This record gives sequence, structure tokens and C-alpha cells, in this order.
Amino acid sequence: MSGMAMFLLMKHYGIYLLDEANKPNQLFTKIHGVWYDLAKYHHPGGQVALNLTDGRDSTVLFESHHLISKKNIKKVLEKYKVDEKTASTLTTLDPKDDGAHYQWKDYENNEFVQDLKFMLQSYFAPIAKQNNCTEFAAAKATYGRWSFLAILTTVFIATIPHYIQGYYWTLFATPFLSWVLIANYTHDAMHFSLSSDWRTNAALPYLLPILSSPWMWYHQHVIGHHAYTNVGRKDPDLAHAPQLKREHESIKWRKLHKNQGTVGRFFLVWSVATMGMNILNDIKTNLKSSYNNVVGFKKLSQKRFILHLFGRFVYCAIMYFWPLFQFSFPKAMVWIIVPNTIFSCLFMGASQINHLSEDCSKSDENFLKHQVITAQNFGNKSNWWFIVSGGLNYQIEHHLFPFVNHCHLPFLAPKVKEICKKHNVEYKELSYSDAFNQHWLHTEQLAKPPISKAQ
Repeated sequence: MSGMAMFLLMKHYGIYLLDEANKPNQLFTKIHGVWYDLAKYHHPGGQVALNLTDGRDSTVLFESHHLISKKNIKKVLEKYKVDEKTASTLTTLDPKDDGAHYQWKDYENNEFVQDLKFMLQSYFAPIAKQNNCTEFAAAKATYGRWSFLAILTTVFIATIPHYIQGYYWTLFATPFLSWVLIANYTHDAMHFSLSSDWRTNAALPYLLPILSSPWMWYHQHVIGHHAYTNVGRKDPDLAHAPQLKREHESIKWRKLHKNQGTVGRFFLVWSVATMGMNILNDIKTNLKSSYNNVVGFKKLSQKRFILHLFGRFVYCAIMYFWPLFQFSFPKAMVWIIVPNTIFSCLFMGASQINHLSEDCSKSDENFLKHQVITAQNFGNKSNWWFIVSGGLNYQIEHHLFPFVNHCHLPFLAPKVKEICKKHNVEYKELSYSDAFNQHWLHTEQLAKPPISKAQ
């Protein structure tokens, strides 16, 4: 049943998103203060990438994904510039989406930016020459990475029959492998860094849609979090469950936050996080036309909305429904609760410690410097953490170069560190335990009421 559902999801929902015939008649986006209509532009990154810019100030998206592919892009954009009369009537989905957080004047001439760009080109140019491809293509997954993903997929699939039959060892093995698989391919795919073929990047996340709806993930992670990391009222990751947990000073303190630093509350939030993203955040986003009240969301057409609901039904069937028909009620509850808890804690354990700490609560008007100082690496000498986190342990490099597949990040990290040292930009790398402890201390600190309220 789930296999057929996946097939239908890919055929009707995924392909609908990919189909060039479904391009909109108008697609207005704003880059560096200028409005463009990109509806007729055949972007190398595909229609999905273009759709993310619709009705937004896309300056940050543009800059973060074109660090080594900007040669003729300004001339290309000029062809799609909107006339002044039309531009005067246009507004973004969210008035707060004005592209004003960073200073873009002389950004291209900034030495830190130039050094990072030169380093990237120096690293990927020989690879591109050897493989007879562009530097853009050279930055994607290598043959070795694809082979690893094939092996990982085979091992994961091999556990599924035993999982469905109720073997207890799969309660850990199957959710663990599903997380590791998703971390190693879905995350890269939705950053357009898995393959140079945009259709591959767009389609593969729908094969195992249990982390989040891919369309919602683009809004939360690509449009919001990566653009405005740790910026209050701009980064949606700071406000996933503000009633239960306060992650940032921009979140209003509530009495419920008092206990967020306790073991029980801390791991309760970690245990239900992915369910919250898949169901509660999804519902709120569609009702409010805004992801976590900070990322504008364009209402889906009726057909798209029905297909979206079908995708969420598939998620619920995979994660919650089928055990009720397969096992006795007590065993069904075990099969529902334990795998979901393990999967959610693995996701949180690999993602929350990268940004949510006191040392990462900073900002800079230079976009790339901001990405460095609001992130921290962990366990960089450990192959275990590299595999289990899907390369998220190289968080600094990932935020600097989201279009680069994470298999390249260990080789780029020492070069980035050297450049940061040269320009006196703080570069943080910790053991996993130290990064976890910093996150917990940060959680405890924000559990306290602001000083003005305490007095």
C-alpha cells in the first residue's frame, strides 16, 4: 500500500511540481532592489528553484546559490527586468521581506567574500577539468557519494520487511537508517546540491517524505533559516514551538518556559519535533499563509492543495496508521511511539546544536560573515558524526556554500578556517558533547524571565 502511495505521490505531486508546462504566467521577484519577471526564464536550477523566489525579495537566495556561477548572470537578469510602472505596483508576500538585513554595497569587492570565492574556484576548477564539466556540476555528489547512498538505501530497504513483521530489533535499526539516509541525500537534494540535474534534486525528496513536506521544508529551511540564520522574526527555526520552548530572545517569555531546561521537557520537545513540523506547522502555514509567522507562504491552488494533503496522508500512514492494523494495540503503540521518538531525536541531535547556543547569538551585516559566526562545527574528526549527521557537523561550510554537496565539505573546511583566521572572523569547532552542552546551557538561560520582568 505504501509503495503504491509513494508511486502516486511521485507521479502526480512530484512531477506536477517539476513539469515545465506548469510554469506560471508571471513570476515576480526582487533582487538588489530591482524587480524581475522570471516566468519565461529557463533556470539551470529548474522550476522548483524559481518558484521559491515568487513574490519575494530573493537577494539572499541569489547571492547564496551563485557564489561560483555569476559570470554572465547579471546580463541574463537584465532581459527580465520589470518596467518601472509595473515595478511600482509590486509588493512582496510579507512586508518585512525587504532584503534590508545585510549590507550589499561593495559586497562583491569585500576581501573576505573574494577570498572565499577564489578558494572555491581553485578547489572545483581542477575537478571540473578532470570530469569535463562545469564548476557548478563539480560541486555536486561524486560517484563515491552516489555509491554510498546506493549501499545505504539497500541496507535500509532490507530492514523494512522485518520492521513490518514486528521484529523488535528494527525499532531502532529502521528509524536510525531512515534518518541517516534522509540526512545524507534529502537535505542535499533540497539545497540543489545532490545533482546537477534539477529534476533529480526535486524528485528524490518525495521518495521518503517523513522529515517534512518538501515544499514546507523549502520555506522553513532554504528561504527562511539559511537566509536569516538566528535573526529574530526572520529565521523560522527560532519559533517552531514557542509555547513549549524559547530558543531566542525575540520569543516572548511565558511561564511554561520555566521548565524547558529540565530533562523531561527538553527531550519531550525533541521527541515530537518532526511530528510538529509535519502536521502542526503544516496546518498553521496553510491557514496563516506564513511559516512560523516569519516566512511568507503563497496559498496553493486547489489541485496543489489536494495533492499536498495526499502527501501528508502518506506521511501519517507510514508513521502512525499501519501498525494499528498490523499488531495488537499495545504493540502498535510501541511501533508508533518508539520509531518516531528515535527519528525525531536523531534529527534534533544533528541540527539544534549547530546554531542554538550563546556563542552563535550574533550577527554581521556581511552575509557570508554572518553565516560563519552564527554557526558552529562539531565532531569534525569523526567519520561517525559525518555520516550520522549527513555532513551537518560541517555547519559553517554548509551555510557558506549550500549549493555544494556535503561530501566536499571536509576538504573545504581547513581552507575556510584559514580564511576566517586571516580576516579575524570567529570560526567555532567543538566536540559533539561540548556543542550539546552549550545548547543545553543556552536552553536553560532562556528559561529565565527577562531581567525587566523579574524585577
